[in-house]
Amino acid sequence: MKYLPFLSGIYSTAPGLASTTKATGRDALIFQIDESYKQYLNNKKDCRNENISKYYCEERLNPETIQCVNQYLINQFIKEYPDQFEVNNYDLSFLNKLTGERFTWNKDWQTVNTNRYQSLYDALCCQVQEDIAVFQLSNEEDWLAAIHLCSPNHWAPEEKIGKPFQAIHAPVPGMEKTLLHYRKMLESIVHASSPFTRFAWGVATDTRLNHHPIPPPAIDAKEWKGREHDSTSTWYIRTERQNLIGLGSANTFLFTIRTYFYSMNELTADEKKMLLIALRSMSAEALQYKGLSESIKLLEEFLAKQA
Repeated sequence: MKYLPFLSGIYSTAPGLASTTKATGRDALIFQIDESYKQYLNNKKDCRNENISKYYCEERLNPETIQCVNQYLINQFIKEYPDQFEVNNYDLSFLNKLTGERFTWNKDWQTVNTNRYQSLYDALCCQVQEDIAVFQLSNEEDWLAAIHLCSPNHWAPEEKIGKPFQAIHAPVPGMEKTLLHYRKMLESIVHASSPFTRFAWGVATDTRLNHHPIPPPAIDAKEWKGREHDSTSTWYIRTERQNLIGLGSANTFLFTIRTYFYSMNELTADEKKMLLIALRSMSAEALQYKGLSESIKLLEEFLAKQA
């Protein structure tokens, strides 16, 4: 199973929402557990050991909202992976059979009875490979109320928390049309009867999940940033599978992000051809935003030789 959004031959920032429930097999799942499960969970542990406040942020998070979110997450985990997760509703306990981890939580559905995590939401986000955000709507506002992002792609969660959808996405080239009517789109997501799935993609020179713009202590900033390309570079497609799940009773929606990497060396000739076409469809602004302005010629030469 490969997620290669560039096969359309066009780079686009349009919502491109597809009903998740109409998909089949693993594509119908919100959370995808695979052979890289341990790697992703270890990345989340590394983020915690470094400074979890860089990756887990909350602002104006309503108690009713996070209770609804946590109940959804637990129910979805059990629904999708009944053999991997176990919940006891009598003593409010959760068991991850894959790791052996067990924890309990309080009746408020917010606090967790362990010092390993800051909250029940924090604990639940660390049981799956996806990153998870909570977007809140009110009669007059919308804002990012919580985010647990341990695989950031060159952006910082602490810079986005508390901001409205428009402010968060304004720096993204090509989002102008979407932002004109974004409120109506968000409301339709919140009250939809089923989740939606979309994809985003870019080019990377490594397969490190964590590309927070601020490096950990004692790590060279240039080395941490990556995106340095030359004729010997190994190129990867970095794809994000994103799910949007409306929770109408809380006037909120969840946003999940699962990151996948695909080596360009392993793409077929036809896939490389479509990637080249899609890259050439990018505006100068999009290339700059994606960190490709200085390397696009090298990348085009690489793909042209193999396509």
